[in-house]
Amino acid sequence: MSFFQSKKDKESIKEDVGEGKYISKSGIYDINIVAPFVVTGNGEVMGVDFFIEYNGQKQPLYGNLKLTNKDGGENFGAKIFNKLMIVAGLDEVADPIEAELPLGKKGAMKDAAILEDLTDLDVKVRVQMEYSVYNGNISEKTVIKSFYTTEGASAEEIVNDSEIGVQLEKDTPYAENVTYKDGLDAEQIATWIAAKRPKNSVNGSNTPTQKPSFGRKSFKS
Repeated sequence: MSFFQSKKDKESIKEDVGEGKYISKSGIYDINIVAPFVVTGNGEVMGVDFFIEYNGQKQPLYGNLKLTNKDGGENFGAKIFNKLMIVAGLDEVADPIEAELPLGKKGAMKDAAILEDLTDLDVKVRVQMEYSVYNGNISEKTVIKSFYTTEGASAEEIVNDSEIGVQLEKDTPYAENVTYKDGLDAEQIATWIAAKRPKNSVNGSNTPTQKPSFGRKSFKS
């Protein structure tokens, strides 16, 4: 009886380059947008998050892409979403339709208002991690910075019919940048992640975390 048997198939012997199946670091990733879904918050706040597939793993990508502010005015995230539409070759996106996505605990299905025009879309996405302090806890955000076609074309290059990949090349040196706020630094965040992101992680605070609450809004197909 053997303790371990070697495998010589391609998947077993390929080098590990440190690329996981979940997006948890700043970078530029090739993804498939399975379905974008609309989220609403206090006042007139509205945004879009994404259910994606990356490296064969389906997962939510909460990119903090707010389209409107509490007063109903346009948020900066609307510009990023506009770039996605151009990358997708769309002039407009239809109203959301009701569907179900595995967004709950352990992949439980939950109701979602999806943007059907942008489903099953292959793109490159640039994300930047952001760390701050909220109620004595370290808060981790994944912020979407831009979208490109799979060939590397930016929205501006598509509209201007200019050379493809120039903007992507400019963005690449900054792709691994991380935003640290409230006095946090890289060493502190590395320690926090290694400890599996414990709560009450700043100055020993015992203040419970307050999660933002989002209201529900009905969408008709």
